Amino acid sequence: MSEQTLTAYDEGTTSLLEEVGLPTGHINSALQLLGAVGSRYSRDLKLNLKAVLKSAHLSEKEAALLALSVAANQKNSALIDHFNGMAAQQGATPEEVAEAVACASLLAANNVLYRFRHFAGKEKYNELRPSLRMNIMMNPVTGKHLFELMSLAVSAVNGCEQCVKSHESSLIGLGATEEQVWDAIRIASVVASYDRIAY
Repeated sequence: MSEQTLTAYDEGTTSLLEEVGLPTGHINSALQLLGAVGSRYSRDLKLNLKAVLKSAHLSEKEAALLALSVAANQKNSALIDHFNGMAAQQGATPEEVAEAVACASLLAANNVLYRFRHFAGKEKYNELRPSLRMNIMMNPVTGKHLFELMSLAVSAVNGCEQCVKSHESSLIGLGATEEQVWDAIRIASVVASYDRIAY
């Protein structure tokens, strides 16, 4: 990366970087390819992020913490920093911010376990206990509703069908609406797409 020379980015790509607090001179291979040709996609991605974070069904704090959890799942430092700042601006406590990150880590383990059970398709693996500590799920500081939304979002990104179905069912049981569920998934999808460009 240090040997790369900065290509002058088009206005859309520069704006895309500014949207997540990255300097306009930020260099990576994907941005160089995208920004060298004035791709119309840069504007779309920026507008998509703005749109999903202004949910009619989730608070701005919930949206920021959801985005932070997905950014942590993607191990994207630039997006983690951005959504951490956004969550703090919306009143998230350090404990809530830490829990969004912890949720991504916990779900990484759960998604591996439950994807394996699903893929293997053997009843014996359904009988065996994971025997992993998951106390954070019992009494989350973010509340059961938001913790389940973050768990659902991360599970969707990680492609765990069993986890997605379980967390969606839990959310409906907790009184969440399908619109809230859908908006959480929309946030996850756009943060995952930003991750491919802004790293």
